[in-house]
Amino acid sequence: MSETELIALLLADHHEAESLLKKVGLPDADPSELFDELVPALVAHEIAEEEIVYPVVRSSVANGGSLADARIAEEQKAEELLSKMEDMDRHSAEFAASMAQLRDEVLAHAEREEQDVFPKLKEALPEDRLAGLGSAYRAAKAAAPTHPHPGAPNTPPGNVAAGSIAAVTDRVRDAARSAMEKVHAR
Repeated sequence: MSETELIALLLADHHEAESLLKKVGLPDADPSELFDELVPALVAHEIAEEEIVYPVVRSSVANGGSLADARIAEEQKAEELLSKMEDMDRHSAEFAASMAQLRDEVLAHAEREEQDVFPKLKEALPEDRLAGLGSAYRAAKAAAPTHPHPGAPNTPPGNVAAGSIAAVTDRVRDAARSAMEKVHAR
C-alpha cells in the first residue's frame, strides 16, 4: 500500500485517535492536555473527510449518499460536543463525562467507517485514484481549522469556503492564545 493511499491514511488517523481516546479517564492522563491534543486531530480528520472522502463516497459507492449522510451526522454530533467542551471546566465532572461520551461516539464512528465505508470505497476505486485522494486528503487536513465549528456547512461547496475562513481564524486565535500564555509564564 502506498504511503499516500487514502484508506491507509484514514486508518492511521483512526489508530491515532484510538490511542488518545484510550487515555480518557486514566489517573495519569491530564484531561486538559488530552483534550488539547484531541481537538485539532479530530477536527482536521473530520473536515478532510467531509471535503475529500464523502463527496467521492456519494459519487462512487452504491447507496453512497445515505452512507455519507449517516457518517457526517455522527461527525456533526461529535463536533457539537467538542464545541461545548471547549467552554467547560476541564477538571469538572461534566467535562469527564463528556470526554467519556466523546470517546465512545468517536470509536463507534470509526468502527462504522472501517466496516461500512472503507471497504466499499476501496472496492469502487482503483489504486491510483485512492493514491491521488490520499494526497488531497493530506492537503485538506493541513489546511483544516484547529477548532470545531458545528454551525459551518458539512458538504461542498459550503464546507470548503467556510473551512478556509475558519482555519485562518483558528490559527490567529491559537497564535494569540500562545503569545498570551508566554507573557503570563514570565
